[in-house]
Amino acid sequence: MIKVFVSGASGNVGRLVVRNVIERDGFELAGGFCRECGEDLGTLAGLAPIGIKAARSLREGLENSGADLVIDFTSAAVLMANLEVYADLGLDAVIGTTGLSSEDFAKVEALVSERGLRWAIISNYGLGINLVMDFLSRVRQYFPYVTITDRHHPAMANAPSGTAAMLAQAVSEGPEPKIQSREVYEGVLGGKIAGIPVHSERLPYPAPFSEHEIVLGRQDEIIRITVSDFTSEIYMDGIFLAASRISGMPRGTLVRALSGFN
Repeated sequence: MIKVFVSGASGNVGRLVVRNVIERDGFELAGGFCRECGEDLGTLAGLAPIGIKAARSLREGLENSGADLVIDFTSAAVLMANLEVYADLGLDAVIGTTGLSSEDFAKVEALVSERGLRWAIISNYGLGINLVMDFLSRVRQYFPYVTITDRHHPAMANAPSGTAAMLAQAVSEGPEPKIQSREVYEGVLGGKIAGIPVHSERLPYPAPFSEHEIVLGRQDEIIRITVSDFTSEIYMDGIFLAASRISGMPRGTLVRALSGFN
């Protein structure tokens, strides 16, 4: 039985994580932390009360919970501070919060290595997008031209999405395109992440809808892949795959994609 503590337990994804911890075999809810401190975590998740209250502080809640693992879906503004707490307590962690910079990731990698931690920090736990990434890693060497577009509702915290940035990193290695166009207006060919043009569209889609389109091109051939997600429930299988396997990874391991658990 894996005892799980949920950080961000009242958020859109956090509520689903709490429900899945309660309902899935092999997991037990040890506690949680969110802005609604003192409220019943079952009630916050839309279930009957379960008698486990949201902790009044993250560190205190973790210390009193006896958790084996923390699942974090909070915000980029607090994530680095949260990670310091998890590191201090030596906890395994599955993290879906996005928005960390490359400098932040360098600090995280050092922290994981120096303290022998086992963490998964993955921008998107959806099985579809991760299977697409496996395909991209095989075909990118044949397709010099790549663009990525992420589409989200206007309240989306980051632009681009963490998933778009993850995709750009995944396809960064490959032949260079020969683009002769000069940008008359800066950025119209896309912001560059690892050399890959990325576009973000923010339109009044109903939250939590999200969509990522990857277009690859070579002479006389275009591949267009679109992954559309309509609810956050699609992340649960990936999250709990990571949660069930992270403790079996060697200490000092930082997993950045679901394929790391194969």
